[in-house]
Amino acid sequence: MTYTQIHKRLKYNFGIAIAITLFHIIIGYIISVSGFISVRPELSPYLKTAIILFVLVSIPLDLKWFATRLRKIADYADYDRKVAAYIKCSRIRVLVILVGLISAIMFFFIRQMNDMLYLIGIEVIILLLCMPTKKRVEGEMAVFAPDEDDYHTTE
Repeated sequence: MTYTQIHKRLKYNFGIAIAITLFHIIIGYIISVSGFISVRPELSPYLKTAIILFVLVSIPLDLKWFATRLRKIADYADYDRKVAAYIKCSRIRVLVILVGLISAIMFFFIRQMNDMLYLIGIEVIILLLCMPTKKRVEGEMAVFAPDEDDYHTTE
C-alpha cells in the first residue's frame, strides 16, 4: 500500500468514528428530551467519577501505547504486515478515545451535568490531534518505512 492509500483508509476510519459520535449525540438528545433512560441521582457522582477517571487515565496511556506499538511494528519483517498493524493500532487509538467521548456525551444528555462538557471538549481536542493528515501518517510511518530499493506496492 502507498502512503496515499493508507491515508485514505485512515481518513475513512476517522470519518466512521465521527459518524458514530454524531449518531450518539442524536440518540443522547432524543433520550434527554423523551426521558427514556434515567439514572438515579445518588449514582451520578460515581458514574461521573468513573467517566472522569477513564478519560484522564486512558488518554495518556492510549497515546503512550500507540508510540510503543509503533516502535514494535518497526521490528516486523514484512512491510504489508507493518502497514496492517499500523492501521489496526490507529483504529484502537481512536476507539479508546471514542469510548470516553461517547460516555461523556451520553452522561451529559442523561443527567444534564455541565461538567461533562469539559470532558467532551478534552476528548474532541484529543480526537482532532489524532486526525490522520498526510503529514501525520508519513511521520508515524517513517518509523518503519521501507528503503527505496525494497519498497513494493500492492494494490
